[in-house]
Amino acid sequence: MTGNFEEELRVLQLRFVGKILAGFTHESKNYLAIIKESAGLMGDMLKFGKSGEEASEHYLEIIGSIEEQIEKSTGLFRYLNRFSHRMDNEFSAFDCNELMEELTALVFRFANQRRVELVRDFQEDLPQIFSNPSLIQFLVFSFFEDNIMRLDKNGRIIIRTESAGGSVKISVISEGSLLDAAREKGEFPFETCNSVLKHLSGTMTLGEGKTTFTFPMKVPDI
Repeated sequence: MTGNFEEELRVLQLRFVGKILAGFTHESKNYLAIIKESAGLMGDMLKFGKSGEEASEHYLEIIGSIEEQIEKSTGLFRYLNRFSHRMDNEFSAFDCNELMEELTALVFRFANQRRVELVRDFQEDLPQIFSNPSLIQFLVFSFFEDNIMRLDKNGRIIIRTESAGGSVKISVISEGSLLDAAREKGEFPFETCNSVLKHLSGTMTLGEGKTTFTFPMKVPDI
């Protein structure tokens, strides 16, 4: 890889990580806000001496809500922890379904903000591949973000995984009406993404509303 390409990729990856962290912190704040509100409600009930069977049921509902938010927060932290450790080793063996589950959990907020449904369509028992997981997440996110900026509300984006021969395919599929205002030409880092694919010995197929990345299961030349 050339110096210019490495520098451009570094900048784009930092932007990618920044967006993931921004989405994570916003979601975490939402969970904490609900926990704080629930705890405050319980405090008010205790302060005003609410008791009896009806109050007990209400307490249990509030406790259940707090436990649910804690469980969601724990799951999100687990995904972020895995995401951060993807960069420990440049190349490793991994499960693409786990990789995409992690990514979709961390970008869910962006789809929700745009009122776009984010759908996982993962093939079961997908073979592992040996590649660079953080770069694959960067590629999929780049096309996910591009699609979500074009889709009108009530559309949906499908992240699909499947195996074919000695390869694993990851597709980003958009369905729904497109916005009239298109993104500025040249804003999408197509050349950088294409260079990353070559580095990973992968290929890309572009179709109407669908982009498919194909990665070999064999060890690439690095």
